Amino acid sequence: MIKCLIIEDEQAGQQILLRKLTNLYPECNVLSIIDNKDEAVEFINNNELDLVFLDVQIIGGTGLDVLQECQKRNFETIFITAYDNFAISALNENASYYLLKPIMDEEFSKGMTIVLDKIKATKSPTKILIPNKGVYLPINLVDILYFESDGAYTYVVTSEDRVLSSKNIGYYEKNLPVDLFKRPHHSYIVNIDKIHMFKKGRSGILIMQNDKEIPVSQRKMNDFLDYFIE
Repeated sequence: MIKCLIIEDEQAGQQILLRKLTNLYPECNVLSIIDNKDEAVEFINNNELDLVFLDVQIIGGTGLDVLQECQKRNFETIFITAYDNFAISALNENASYYLLKPIMDEEFSKGMTIVLDKIKATKSPTKILIPNKGVYLPINLVDILYFESDGAYTYVVTSEDRVLSSKNIGYYEKNLPVDLFKRPHHSYIVNIDKIHMFKKGRSGILIMQNDKEIPVSQRKMNDFLDYFIE
């Protein structure tokens, strides 16, 4: 998950950002929404963050004050303001992107693509630990074909093995890199690089590299069509 913080003193602005993230970027987890400088600095200094949305004008100071006073800057920053004359200052403070109010969907998506690519490049794991009978088995992500739900358990399938995990499939959906794994059906998560063929009908069928056929639910069809078209 991408750990996010929203620093915005207008309630309407808070809700707009939260709604956009919830609807369009489910991999983003908003840890807190803060409206003032002092609390923002304290929260940043005491939490690990990936992305901070930072309004320039907030209670008790400015977004630039927050960045100057926080002890660590190991996160990406998207500045938000109604005043475009703050752009130069924002960029000088190494903002990853700059959004002008009112926030337009196209510009928001453009900024998020840039920022999320940066974050994923620095934190993408290469292995995952699979809990199995009291031990944890490290498996290379690139070796996994798919995850298959079995009630409260999950089978992790590679070309060589089929491992039963004590975690449910929802656990893996939250912890896998979204650029490599997608959920076509409530019972499956697939490695998109291991898809051999996509059969389109009223609903879809994915043929994996081991010839396993995995259904694509109707509500997921457009997601997979968009992926293959792109």
